[in-house]
Amino acid sequence: MDCLGCGFEVERGFAFCPKCGKRQPVPCASCGYLCAPDFEFCPKCGAGVGASAKVVERPAPTPSRTIVPPSRTPSLLANIESEDGLHPASDADRRTVTVLFADLCGFTTLSEQLDPEVMQALQNDLFKELTAAVRNFGGFVDKFIGDALLALFGAPVAHEDDPERALRAALDMIARTARLGESTSHSGSPLLLHIGINTGPVVTGGLGIGTAKSYSVTGDTVNTAQRLQSLAAPGEVLVGELTHRLTRHAFSYESLGDVALRGKAGSVLVHRLDAPLATPRAARGLEALGLSAPIIGRGAELNRMLASLDQACGGSAQLVRLVGEAGIGKSRLVKEFVARVGDEDRFRNVAVRQATCSPLGEQSFGALGAVVRSAAGMMQNDNGEEMRGKLAGLLTDLGLEGEEADRLMPLIYHVLGLGDPDATLQHVEPEQLRRQILYAVRTIIERRLALSPLLIVVEDLHWADAASLEALRFVMDRLERTRLMLLVTHRPAPDNDQLDSSRVSHTALRLSPLNNDDGRALLAALFGESWVNSAGGLPDQILERGGGNPLFVEEIVRGLIDRGVLMREGQRWRTVAGEVATGIPATIQAM
Repeated sequence: MDCLGCGFEVERGFAFCPKCGKRQPVPCASCGYLCAPDFEFCPKCGAGVGASAKVVERPAPTPSRTIVPPSRTPSLLANIESEDGLHPASDADRRTVTVLFADLCGFTTLSEQLDPEVMQALQNDLFKELTAAVRNFGGFVDKFIGDALLALFGAPVAHEDDPERALRAALDMIARTARLGESTSHSGSPLLLHIGINTGPVVTGGLGIGTAKSYSVTGDTVNTAQRLQSLAAPGEVLVGELTHRLTRHAFSYESLGDVALRGKAGSVLVHRLDAPLATPRAARGLEALGLSAPIIGRGAELNRMLASLDQACGGSAQLVRLVGEAGIGKSRLVKEFVARVGDEDRFRNVAVRQATCSPLGEQSFGALGAVVRSAAGMMQNDNGEEMRGKLAGLLTDLGLEGEEADRLMPLIYHVLGLGDPDATLQHVEPEQLRRQILYAVRTIIERRLALSPLLIVVEDLHWADAASLEALRFVMDRLERTRLMLLVTHRPAPDNDQLDSSRVSHTALRLSPLNNDDGRALLAALFGESWVNSAGGLPDQILERGGGNPLFVEEIVRGLIDRGVLMREGQRWRTVAGEVATGIPATIQAM
């Protein structure tokens, strides 16, 4: 297999790449799936990997005790039960998870109409499609219950956008079910699902005893998701309040108001999922509420970035890495930097190309493809024909025509995931194809640089694919004396120096948490100096809980506004007396 860091071919069984030293994926002993080195459990089959796969030697059992064999579910190692067989060792873990319940409408009626073998085959085909939809978005199929499916997003593997993943999986499941219904012969109504999704705290771990023990989740969050599924009409997706709040920036909804769910005290605010927004809003912070603040506490880093671009415009290529934890302000600083580039006369000829790596995982050359789409002006909803037309226009603008354009087009099609429509590359060996793509990318960037300085911005590089990283490194190594600046953002990681080059000037800017003065300045910019001075100890409590992380501070404030603790009266803000003590969450997770 190829090394994820440098692309070097690593022999099977090697834990580290002999060329760059990067730790390699670990094959699951159960299903063979390649798991990331830090995975405790296989996301495909749930078996323990790495340390979790090691069976601890134990004394020989006495007749009154039973050894339970290793389970093929997460965190279930060889387990010794107590003598009564009812108290297995606890492996429970409390975490926030998005739970999805999907159920086939009219299953009983359909079962009466179809031969049992036909019905079983249809059911298996359906579960295969639903499982594929869940896995495509990083979810975990917990179990099948009759004609229903329970899926988890956030356990055993968590992502920061699990609620969004669950919604996209739900829409994909509905589409797959409809296609399956159209392609199979059965009498009656179309195949339709009704789905319930809820986000909240659950307890994960081994549920059951003995050989019947399996990985699962329990808690009111699960029960509510099932009640929402029961309430949903055929073809509908209903979500709970927290799921809605965490995804309303990216999806449109219809509110159903407070609804009494069977078996639950009180009522639950329910929303019906409509569709993804064509232009998602800011996922985090206060922009959705119309609140904004100038960039605070980042003046030194901004000036360093501008100075690096100045050097690049002079013919010395620059690599700038902006490093910081989630929410520390990397994207905000990039936005301010790009705005300054557009405003200053000295940078008026700089061409800017921006791309953001996806947390859903990138296909090979995915991040590089995003840069190409930015350069060609491609939109998210462009079809293949439109993308090919815009690519042809880009090459023409760069003076790449005739045979040269014909040679480059299939290679860039591959980068964009458009396939090989003319079968030009079908006989090209993978290694040769990789090299041809690298030189094609270099050619396009060189042509762009011949016209003007070029600034390439790639955000969230920690999600980039290995092929794109190799291509960016290849370009930087060979264009050191050009008017090129590559600006990347990523989170701290042991292997975050993959783009570092001995040939190109390299600057690493590490963003630190805001100090207390900068934090108070942020609150003053949002709510006014008078509020900060009159709100007693609330600003200090907000800053303490936020830990100097601008996003955390803004999310805490957003929660206070949502709870009615902070209220706007005209142009001023006030704090509702008596609500402060219960309004501030004890932790970020509590929001």
